[in-house]
Amino acid sequence: MSDEQHRDDRRSVSVTPIVLAGGGSERFGPEPKSLATVQDQPMIARIVDTVRAATGRTPVVAVGDPEKQSVVDPALSPPVRYRYDVEWGRGPLAGIAGAISAVESDAVFVCGCDMPQLDPTAVEWLVDEYARRPADAIIPADDAGHHPLHAVYDTRALQRYCSQQPSDLRLQRLVSELDATVVQDQDAPDRVPLTRSVSNTNTRAELCAARTRIGD
Repeated sequence: MSDEQHRDDRRSVSVTPIVLAGGGSERFGPEPKSLATVQDQPMIARIVDTVRAATGRTPVVAVGDPEKQSVVDPALSPPVRYRYDVEWGRGPLAGIAGAISAVESDAVFVCGCDMPQLDPTAVEWLVDEYARRPADAIIPADDAGHHPLHAVYDTRALQRYCSQQPSDLRLQRLVSELDATVVQDQDAPDRVPLTRSVSNTNTRAELCAARTRIGD
């Protein structure tokens, strides 16, 4: 099947979630950010459960290296597939490139492990938008900018980009190289809390604010 046919034939889209959990969390403090609890559940477990429910598929967790896997694995009781960063990269793109090689579905939903307000309806809506638009990626944006770590990507397009081993590892470069469609909060139905869903937590203060909004 050609890329054009692949992009046009999206009546039934399979989506694999990729959860990025390989970062150092320098601004958060000595405790691993992914293990900070929200409603008595480690944040990474909460996110893995959400994306599993939204996509119906086993998540791929990009953990950076075996040492980081040993940190997060005790928090994840359901089965997941772990992948490590590629040697040629660093940052989120290294995790994405390491994980995408394990994916056989039509598309992937990529998110960070620090999004405690991740909402399954937002994930499902982005997947629906991908299914009906001829684009390589569906990426939310708000006044703060684009959110490439809460987005749906065409698997083939992402694999092709990563196979080039780009020297520019910024996610903004990835977005500029793909045929990406940007969606705004106002594009989503009222039932889809897109802005809330993309919110991440880099500091303990941001985590406390998220806990308050969630009612923890």
